[in-house]
Parts: sequence; C-alpha cells; structure tokens
Amino acid sequence: MRYIHYLTLLLLLIPTVPFAQDDADDVHQLAPVEVETQRLRKNPQTMDGETLTDFPGSADDAFRAIALHPSVGTLNDFMGVLSVRGGAPGDNRYYFDRLPLAFPYHLLGIVSVVSADVIERIDVYPGGFDAKFGADSQAVIDIHSRPRKAGLFDGIVKINPIYSEAFLGGKIGRNMGQGPAPRQLVQGSTDAVLLKNEVAGHGYWYAFGRRSYLGPFYELASQLVELEDLVREVPSFWSYQLKGVYKLNDTHGIVINAVSAYDASALYLGARETHESDLRGPVDSDNPSDAQGVHLYSQFAPKLRSITSLTRSFSEIELAFGEGYFFRDAASDYSLRSDVTYAASGSTEIAFGVLLSRSPTTIQSDGARRPEEGDEDYEFRIRRNGENVSVIETSNLHRFEGYAQASYQPLSFLSGTLGARLSYLNLTDSLSVQPRGSLSFALGLDASLHVSYGRYAQSPRLAQTVLGNRNPFLTPSLATHYVVELEQELASQTKIHLAGYHKSLTELIVYNKVERQYQNAQVGFARGAEVSVQHQISEAFEAWFSYAYTLSKRRDFPGEEERDYSYNRPHSVTTAARYSSETWHIGAKWQYMSGALYSPLAARERYTNPFTKEQKWVPIYGARKRTPPYHRLDLAMAYAKPLGDLLKMEVSLEIWNVYNRANFLQMRYDSGFTKEVPNYQLPIVPFLAVTLEF
Repeated sequence: MRYIHYLTLLLLLIPTVPFAQDDADDVHQLAPVEVETQRLRKNPQTMDGETLTDFPGSADDAFRAIALHPSVGTLNDFMGVLSVRGGAPGDNRYYFDRLPLAFPYHLLGIVSVVSADVIERIDVYPGGFDAKFGADSQAVIDIHSRPRKAGLFDGIVKINPIYSEAFLGGKIGRNMGQGPAPRQLVQGSTDAVLLKNEVAGHGYWYAFGRRSYLGPFYELASQLVELEDLVREVPSFWSYQLKGVYKLNDTHGIVINAVSAYDASALYLGARETHESDLRGPVDSDNPSDAQGVHLYSQFAPKLRSITSLTRSFSEIELAFGEGYFFRDAASDYSLRSDVTYAASGSTEIAFGVLLSRSPTTIQSDGARRPEEGDEDYEFRIRRNGENVSVIETSNLHRFEGYAQASYQPLSFLSGTLGARLSYLNLTDSLSVQPRGSLSFALGLDASLHVSYGRYAQSPRLAQTVLGNRNPFLTPSLATHYVVELEQELASQTKIHLAGYHKSLTELIVYNKVERQYQNAQVGFARGAEVSVQHQISEAFEAWFSYAYTLSKRRDFPGEEERDYSYNRPHSVTTAARYSSETWHIGAKWQYMSGALYSPLAARERYTNPFTKEQKWVPIYGARKRTPPYHRLDLAMAYAKPLGDLLKMEVSLEIWNVYNRANFLQMRYDSGFTKEVPNYQLPIVPFLAVTLEF
C-alpha cells in the first residue's frame, strides 16, 4: 500500500472546474421537436445505460465502462479518472443533466459519484466538437439521466462490499398515461430535447443516494498488508442526486436538479511511505462538492426553442500533511446561461447562446502547490530561505462566453457546421475567439465521412496566479484539434468507426522551479488513430472491439528535449462480449495497454539541507522507460428473478483479473535508494452485488 502516498498527493491535481456551457438531452418522457430532415452531422460516441450497468469489470461504475471507447482509458485499477486521446484528466469536463461535476469521483476514482442505474446514456466528445461546448474543455463527458417508468412509484436498492445505494422515483400531477412515444433526435444532433407533452400539469421526480462502508474491507486488507500504522481513519464517501421535471404549459417546462458528494480520509505516512522527513505524519483530506440548477425549457414556435439555466456549484479540495503543509482550493460558481436553436428550414439550423458566471474562489496554502505532471520528485513545496511560504487569497472570477453557429445541408449527401465561441476571463483579462467547424459526407452503402476542426482555450487556475512568484502575464492555454472520422454500418448488425486526429498544444502552463513561478512555456501535441467495431448477432448477444494508437509529447521549456507525456499509453486494446436475457446476463472483457512511464533509479547522491543540516540520500533518475504492459481479463454473471408481481431481485458476480496478472502500479525505492521496489495493482478479486428492484 505504499502507493497511497502518491495517490494522496494527486488530490492536488484535481482541477476546480468553472461552470461551462453544455448541451443536454434532459427529458425523455416528453416528445422533442419534430425535425423534417436527417442531418449528417457527427454524433458523439454514445454508450447506453443498459451497457453501462452490465459491462464486465466495472462493478456497475459507469465511468469505468466508458473505457470501452477507443482512446478513453482509466489510469489504473485504483484510479478511475479518465485520460482521453493522450490528454490529462484535467482536460475533461463532465456534465450531468446540464450540471457541472467538478470532480465526479470518490477517493481519486475508486467509484464515480453517479450510479449507472440513474443513467440513460453517456455521450463522449473526445475532441473536435462544436461551439456549444466551451469553458476549458478538450473532451466532454455528457451524462443524461434515465426517463421515468410508467408506474406511480418505483425504486432500486443495491448492496455490494464497498457501498450501498438506492434509487426512488415517482410521478408528479395527474396520471400521465403512456402518452405519445418520444421522437428520436435528428441524426448527429447535439441540441437538447425540449419538454413537449400533450397535457400540462404532468411531470416526475427521482432521488438517488449512496454511502460507503469500507471498514470490513480495510479489516480484511490489514491482514494481508500492514495498514494499521498507515490508515488513521477508514476512508468514507457519500453522494446523492435529486431531480424534478414538470410541464408548466404548452410552451414551457421546468427541471430542477441537484448533485452532492463528499469524501474524507485520514492516513499516517511513515518512513516506508515517504523518504522525505518533512512529509511524514498525518495526511487529512476532505473534498466536498455540490451543484444545483433550475432549467427552463421553452418552445416558442415549432422551429424556435430555448433552454435557460440558473445554477450554483461548489467544490473544495483540502489537504493537510507532514510538517504543517496545507493546501485548500474552494470555489463557488453562480451561472446564468441560455441556448437558443432556430430551425430556419429543413436544411438550415442556427444556434447561439451566452454564459455569464461569477466564481468567488479562495486559495490557501502553507508551503504547498499542486504537483506538476512530469515532475519526478513531486516537488510541490513552496519555500523561501527554508521556510514555508504562506498564501491566502480570495478573488471573484468572472467569465463571459458566447457562441453562434449555423448548420446547413445543401445536398442530401453533404452537410456542414460553422461557428465560433467567444470567451472573456477577468483572471487574465483576455478575450479568446475559438473558431470551430465540420463537414459531413454521405458516401453511400451506409457509410459517412466527418471532418472537424476546433480551437479550444483553457484558463489558468487561480492557484497558478497567486502561488510562487506571481506572473501577471499568464494567458490561457490553447489547443487546436483536427479530426477525420469514417463510419460504416453493415446490415444493421455491425458498426465500424475509424478516426484519426491531431491536437496541437501551445501556451501550456508549467511551474519553473528556478524562477519559482508559473509560465506559459510548455508546448506539445497528441496524435493518433483508433478503430472500434460493435457487432450485434441478435437482440441477446453483442460484442465490441476497439484499438487505439496514441502519441502524446511535451516540451516543458524552450531548448529542452521533447518527452513522452506521462498519461500517454501508445497502444490500447479492448474486446468485450455480452449475452442478455430476461434472467441471465453473462459477459467478458479483456483489456491490454502499453506500460506506464516511470523514471528508473540510476544513482544516488548525498544531500545536506543548508538550513536544517539534515543529511540524506537523494535519487538520481535515468531516462524514462515503460513498465511491462498492462492486461487483465474480467468475467461477469448476473441472475435476475421476480419475487412476486412487484419485486425483482438480481444477484451479480464479477471476477476481476481472472488469471491474476501482476500489473505494475508504481516503482518505490528502499530508504537508501539502492534498489527498486515495485508495487502492483489488484490481484484476482471477486465482486458480489445484490440488487432489488420494485
């Protein structure tokens, strides 16, 4: 368990996410606007809720199931945070029914805050998306909750060895009946579905909650690994979601929703966990987050619709460790945004929107900053003359964003979208124009080609402007995406997706240790190719295959050599199959990834602290190399049985890492830096869960 030290420090990498414009398919019981023609615009990569709940090796965790998509992967067995197309987890933005999720994981990714049983689908935009998404995102994970059932009241209760969760839902207003079947969204559309029902006064609600109980797990683990001196308090978490939907009249409908989560842990790092004497001691972490929103859906005319949202979100990272090191990043965000879509004709659609936000943010630090990617020593200390530099600063961050775009289909085989996003940030007093566009071609034989371009800006964090020697000249980082995609459908049974992409990255922010300040000095790129195949033999049997090749590099400062990016895994393969019937669900997944980067121990040298006169050995690292490849086979089986007319029970069993592969986690070293000591990821693990549905 020595890896826990570095996992804890990675808490500092979690970004505080400002609220951003998103695009959500929010309500599904009620019919959307009818569109007269089928557009060719590119769809996001979508995974439905049924696949998310049954996907082997995910323990019903929706975000781990997303890794079925090519170029989307989790960092390791313990950290479910996602890396998309060679990017960092902080490049991703997550939305849940139009609410931003600042950090949608518990305890660094053990499990996500959203249950798969709540989700209807997840849309993944890995890059090259249009102007409707903005605010510091290079990849977007857009989560949509499931529609209501026909019953007046229903629910799900689930129990597994790590946590329990419950879902309850019901109707609002008069008996809705079955109503008209919802129309499908136009092919490739990213517009929200509007509230549209035959009778006003109808709606529904749901509530979901989850709570951990990791005590028994740690009692068992302590018999296998020495944890008594490491864990001072068993880590804990809880989360909940609430949502209400109501049709006001024939023109307007309202959605109210909320998400909240909390994590806490307390460790004690000794000499075996860290060689740095000033880092030894208690490590306490608290990470609350929540978001609430009111959304007004309006259809003013058959071709004119809008969504207006008023939201409030909050996130906080608090970490205390070692000899008085402390870091706190807390931000509230109040946002007003509106999206308007006008279908000018059967072949033309115009969309525009605005976002206004105010974010009071507090940074508090006692000698600590976020560790930087690529920093072998995790040098997060901020010290001057041997003393911790203390900073506490509160600032009101303001953001204005607007976008406009038009989609036009002049011919049955050709369509295009052209738009731009405008962003103003008072933190840097900068105005950014981000053009975006795409073309889609129907090639015949159910094949289509999509080409897209986009420019994306990511704002500096407040901590980067106030920690260290302040840099008043920081500017947003820039990324330019070029994407080519080919889709082919064969006999409605097999879907093939091919993609190639290049991301050019400039003005990236990195910490200069010599000048002790953050600078726009780093440049880099990510490029790759991916293929995915989905084959459905029958309604009961599906199979998937995906392969991705990714090359991601960075140059930290001018004149330095280009290096591999820490999150880059050049080769990734996933293959999975699932059989489903009314009573049985059986599945298997095998995954392969290139090894992770690490710096091997080359030598050591003696170091004497000039202030404390303490002497110690410090490592000298060699050129980075990769660990052995990661691969793992997971099996899953579930049996469902009705218990009377109103209750259904399901018992599921997953076996992770069936052939007990010793996958590398991280390299540690003995106290004198004379030898390397590898740590490994999960061994073979059974995971049992019981679900009751009524």
